[in-house]
Amino acid sequence: MAGDLTASARPKGRSPAYPSITLEHAILRAKQLYNKETTYAAPVATVVGHWGYKSLNGAALGTVAALKKYGLLDYEGSGDRRKAKLSQLAEVILVHPDEDSRRLAIREAALLPPVHRELWEKYGDQLPSDSTLKWELTHDRGFTQTGAAEFIPVYRATIAYARLASDEPRLVASAVRDDDLDAPEDDDGPHASDGPRHASGSNPVLTSSLIRTYSVPLVSGGVIQVSGEFPITESDWEQFMAVLAAMRPGLVSVEAGSASDE
Repeated sequence: MAGDLTASARPKGRSPAYPSITLEHAILRAKQLYNKETTYAAPVATVVGHWGYKSLNGAALGTVAALKKYGLLDYEGSGDRRKAKLSQLAEVILVHPDEDSRRLAIREAALLPPVHRELWEKYGDQLPSDSTLKWELTHDRGFTQTGAAEFIPVYRATIAYARLASDEPRLVASAVRDDDLDAPEDDDGPHASDGPRHASGSNPVLTSSLIRTYSVPLVSGGVIQVSGEFPITESDWEQFMAVLAAMRPGLVSVEAGSASDE
């Protein structure tokens, strides 16, 4: 992606550069790489192999590019000799002993992609509706329709994960569990769950007296519990719904005989 090109100079049909995966997912990938290489440089093909990709396909290169945009990955060399290694910022997020330092590093990573910083500076955590955002992205920022549709849930999930509007140290990056890193991959790379997802163990540490837990019964007989600080605003609800929609591929299994199987 050509993130340094202006809208007028950008090749037709190309959106500005943006991370294809959420920050939470990028940190999960960084953790996988750290477990294999710590902070040593490795050939890019080796790096993506640690993530379960069998080749340097589009999805693999997109994940590498996303970590680079979040400032989690540095390059060494070029061409066939190019190697990649975790950045100092990634090391702080993954292993720094101070929770506040990890939190601040996560916030820094969330706003490193230029389009993320521009939208945050304009809207903060009070984002307009998806339709308004899509209009702005396609008419004012050079996004394609497809690019805008892909970008919005990733951005919403990233700013929610980084808790950019909060002054409380609620994120604990090191809580990403090693058993979250062993999901099997296929020859085409990660499954649909490689989209915006919620890593187990990385739930915010909530301490407010306003926290309430609601149990939602399911048709299958199970129960889902929703915990949070309620009541929330209408814009918060829209963001919550957008993040849930982005997380759906990793949370919902396709039932046999469903329309998606036909």
